[in-house]
Amino acid sequence: MAATSRHRRQGDGSAVVRIWVAMYTVGLPAAIRMRRRDELDGDLADEALDAVRRGRQATLRRQRVVRVVAGMPADLHWRFIDAPAMARDQRGEEVWAPLTRWSATLIALVVVGTVGALAIVTVPQLTGQARSTDWSGWGPVGFSVGCLAALFGVLTSIRWPGRGVAVVLPGIVIGSLASPWLWGCWFLALIAVGVRWYQADLFERSAPRP
Repeated sequence: MAATSRHRRQGDGSAVVRIWVAMYTVGLPAAIRMRRRDELDGDLADEALDAVRRGRQATLRRQRVVRVVAGMPADLHWRFIDAPAMARDQRGEEVWAPLTRWSATLIALVVVGTVGALAIVTVPQLTGQARSTDWSGWGPVGFSVGCLAALFGVLTSIRWPGRGVAVVLPGIVIGSLASPWLWGCWFLALIAVGVRWYQADLFERSAPRP
């Protein structure tokens, strides 16, 4: 028991798996989201027990991280193909516009690009590896705020397009002031939430009324 607790403190990779599942289930109805997370918890428990039996706790974290990366295509396929169909069946009176391929692609590009850019800029700042000749002043902070707002906004737009736009707009303004040379990236985030907003509005207007 003591060894297991010590291993958990060192990290067994379960947090990485849970964060990824939490990210790609954003915007789904609560019932589907919780079912997916419950399935994950069951898989993690079985995997941890099997690792203890085989004496492979030391490699469990690496195995889980590799599994997350390798399973991303299947998870995204489930999120953008299977899950919307399930959501339509369970929607009932709630109007929810499933993502189209275009809106899903745009949102995925913004999420991946934003996470990568955020890591490139913030990790050296947080670890003290940034050189004095690198980007200085309020620029890195403004860039990070803009990235976080863009990331949160596009993910929010999956479920609540209007709120997503409201979050992304001020973030884009701050990010553009901090890094105007990346205007194309900020504009892409605006296009992503704009497409999602238009799609949801069109879906709501075309939905049959009871």
